[in-house]
Amino acid sequence: MLIYVAEKNEIHPSAIKLLKDNGHRLLFSLKNENYKNIEVIFIRTYTKLDKKLLNSFVNLKYILRAGAGIDNIDIQEVQRRNIKIITSPGSNANSVAEFVVGIMIFLIKNINEQSARLHKGEWRDKSLMGDDLNGKVLGLVGCGAVGKLLVKKLHGFEVNFLGYDPYLDDVTLKDFGIEKVSLQNLLKKSDIISLHLPLTPETANMFALKEFKKMKKNVIFINTSRGKLVNDKDLIYALNKKIIAKAAVDVFESEPIINKKFLSVKNLFLTPHIAAFTTNSNLEMSLRAAQNFISSL
Repeated sequence: MLIYVAEKNEIHPSAIKLLKDNGHRLLFSLKNENYKNIEVIFIRTYTKLDKKLLNSFVNLKYILRAGAGIDNIDIQEVQRRNIKIITSPGSNANSVAEFVVGIMIFLIKNINEQSARLHKGEWRDKSLMGDDLNGKVLGLVGCGAVGKLLVKKLHGFEVNFLGYDPYLDDVTLKDFGIEKVSLQNLLKKSDIISLHLPLTPETANMFALKEFKKMKKNVIFINTSRGKLVNDKDLIYALNKKIIAKAAVDVFESEPIINKKFLSVKNLFLTPHIAAFTTNSNLEMSLRAAQNFISSL
C-alpha cells in the first residue's frame, strides 16, 4: 500500500523500516497529484485530520496513529467513509505512569520551591516543609492502562486508591486495588487527583471551577491526558485564590502554544507534554501502530 507519513520527525525509524520491509511504499511529502493515490496516512499528535483534509485523500483506507489518542481525527467523517483507524494503545503507559509518580513526589515534598531557594543562596524554609505519600489518597479519573500501572508502581508507598471510570465495574477495579467511587466522592476525598482519560465530547471541560471547589484545599491536581479536559481560566483562578494547593500540567489546549497566564502562577508546575517523551515510548508508539496495521491486513 502507498503510505503517507505526515509527521516524519515524530514517527520512529523502526516503524518506517518495518513498513518498507513488508512491501509498503512510503511518501514523506505530497504533490497535488499524489493525494488520490494515498491509501494509508501515518500521523502522531500534530496532524489534525479534519473533514477538509480527509476529503483530499479520496482513496484513504487506513489511518495509523502513533499513540492511543484519536481526538485529532474527525471520527464522524472517518466512520462515514469506513476508514479504519489503527492505534497503539498502552504503548506509552509505563512512561506516563512513571512520570506521574515523579511529579507526585516532586510536588508533595516541595522540591521545586526548596531548590529555587538554594539557587538564590538561601537555605531550606520551614514553611515549605514537605509531606509523605504514605497514607495519602490518590484519586484516579480514568482507570485504564496508565491508571492501573500507576497503582502497581505506588503500592510500595502505601497509598490508597479511589477510581472514577464509568466503563469499568467495581469488581474489576477492586482486583487492581482501586475502590470505585462517584466523581463527586473522589473530588472530596482525594489528596492527589490525576487525570487519565481521553478527550471526547463528554469529557471536554470536565474540570472547571465547580469541580475545583469540591476538592480539598491542599489537593494536588495533575493533568497528563489532554489540555481540553480542564478549563484553563478556572484552573488559574483556583490556584491563585488557593481554592486548591497545587497543580501540574503537561498538556495544553493548542500545543505547542500555551496560555501565557499559566506562566505567572506560582503554585503551577508546567512541562511541555513530556510524560511520554522517552526513548522507549517514542519507539513503542510508532512501532506498535505499524505492527498492528500489518497484523490487520
